[in-house]
Amino acid sequence: MHTTAQASGWAGTIAHVDLTQRSVQTIETARYSRDYIGGLGMSLRLYRDMARPDADAFHPDSPLLFMTGPLAATPAPSASRLVVCGKSPCVFPEHFVSANLGGFIAAELKKAGYDGLVVTGRADSPVYLHIQDGTIEIRCARHLWGQGNYATRERLLRDHGSRSRMLSIGPAGENRTRIGIVFSDAGSCASMGFGSVMGSKHLKAVVVQGSGSIGVADPDAIKHIRQTYRAMTGQGYFHLFNKPIVLPGATVQKKVHCHGCPQGCWRSLHRSPEGREDVRKCQIGNFYMLWDKQLHGTFTEASFEAPTMANDYGVCAMDMVFILLWLDRCRSQGLVTQASTGLAFDQMGSREFLDDVLKKTSLRQGFGDQLAEGLLRLSRSVGGEAQTIAENMLTESGRAIAYGPKVFAMAAPIYATEPRPCITELHEICEPLTKWARWHLSGGTEGYMSTDVLRRIAQAFWGSCEAVDFSTHAGKALAAVKVQNRQFIKESLNLCDFAWPVYDAANTPDHVGDPDLERTLFTAVTGIDATRDDFDRIAGRLVTLYRCILLGEGRSDDTLPEFMFIERPEMIADVFGMYNPELYLPGSGAEIISRKGRALDREQFAAMMDEYYELRGWDVQTGLPKPETLQRLGLSAQPQNCS
Repeated sequence: MHTTAQASGWAGTIAHVDLTQRSVQTIETARYSRDYIGGLGMSLRLYRDMARPDADAFHPDSPLLFMTGPLAATPAPSASRLVVCGKSPCVFPEHFVSANLGGFIAAELKKAGYDGLVVTGRADSPVYLHIQDGTIEIRCARHLWGQGNYATRERLLRDHGSRSRMLSIGPAGENRTRIGIVFSDAGSCASMGFGSVMGSKHLKAVVVQGSGSIGVADPDAIKHIRQTYRAMTGQGYFHLFNKPIVLPGATVQKKVHCHGCPQGCWRSLHRSPEGREDVRKCQIGNFYMLWDKQLHGTFTEASFEAPTMANDYGVCAMDMVFILLWLDRCRSQGLVTQASTGLAFDQMGSREFLDDVLKKTSLRQGFGDQLAEGLLRLSRSVGGEAQTIAENMLTESGRAIAYGPKVFAMAAPIYATEPRPCITELHEICEPLTKWARWHLSGGTEGYMSTDVLRRIAQAFWGSCEAVDFSTHAGKALAAVKVQNRQFIKESLNLCDFAWPVYDAANTPDHVGDPDLERTLFTAVTGIDATRDDFDRIAGRLVTLYRCILLGEGRSDDTLPEFMFIERPEMIADVFGMYNPELYLPGSGAEIISRKGRALDREQFAAMMDEYYELRGWDVQTGLPKPETLQRLGLSAQPQNCS
């Protein structure tokens, strides 16, 4: 990449806090920014340099990273995300994964003078970090330990001012459940058990106050990009996804935008019929409605309170909904009972039942000690048919499946190679296809995402029109590589995947978006003239470095759950299926096919993986990165097991 001016965008410093030594050191961002950008990319490199592959997720030596990107705290649109990553206790077996959250914390950290925060060690008693304009203090948090997230936030805002931004954990994190969240502003949270990693370090919260500013290389270019961005999205993506989710009986008080977001998404402040208020976003905002209605015959306040309760305890609601599904199915088959669990199943759907489950899980009380292990480990502790029920919901690493390979073939290599919930990649796949489904099911009256438009977008973003011909697996490996590359870059820029990339343009004749808009924005902010080849090379470096880290931690195969290869209908667990329950997709020519009940073909999956390995420069027989690939990507110093 060629620098046209002194690089802007970065604050210049990464903080490293060692809680055991109670020390604060700094790392120069410039050591990593050119090759790894920021966010996920910089986290991968720092983790590789600092982590011990044999240390478990809760070991004091395991680093926990909070990383911004060069676009945060600038006028760049929808660049609010904070990457949270490290070795996750949530996946099976434990591996490096990443999560991210929105709100205002990333921008505040940059304004306080830091591109990121790395935490190692373990304090001898509960602490929180206070970060303000280039200084970091380790403060006592004994008075906060045991408190829920809302009480913790209220106390810290009172102590440090209402404009403070923060990260915090609840009792689930303190007691090292495997499903504890990191809770932040605007209803944002990071999953993957990283709240529990904070708890293992006796780190209750991080409070950030910043008054600085981040320079940009070309303010006029950024302004023009913002105008272009708004014109392109128009009635496109946001026409479908910026409406608040429907919560029966609740009313929307206002939209809640993250830092620098010009249009907003589903994130909104809702008020319940009884006057309670909280932020809701996405379908997880109504995760308890199924059982509420089953018990009461209608929706009650329990549906509204459920996400707030989970957030307060610091339990991941996405993990909890699958635990509840599993409990319900096991209960109906007599595999678990009130006597064996201590749970009042006849009250499942009530506020009291959910509070009991969340409390037992968070405090590891009774059967809650098993619930706290997450669904895959929980089901294996019960065994038998109960284990089979869980394994039919989850990936090999124990993650829930949405937008899966049985519907979208190009998702197969992504699911096979990543133990993390790869939702950013899956959003890139499902979002244009959801808009196509709305166009198709309306007879062409809703939106403009016709089959022809979709194919033009596939050519521009995924490498071929075949990528959206779901009668064949041709083009799907290339699409998977393109999607992964773009998303790894996006997570290094810390752009929101509800807003980026801009696949389609509302007001142009061909309706095709701009696959280079992120790169153009990066140049406008930083002054670094990056070509498409530059970004492709960085993306290849990041994906392959991730591969090397996983191999170093013992990963040995790229497999999918057996049920992926079995023809049967699956539970609808994503927005595409909600809008399009027959799972219609375009085939060849004018053909329309349904993927409902269809299986992934085993031989075609193997062929896709071979092609994927070839495209990545990994050995087809072993899946290991080739030595020449490591050399080309500047990764030749990786451990031997990478080659």
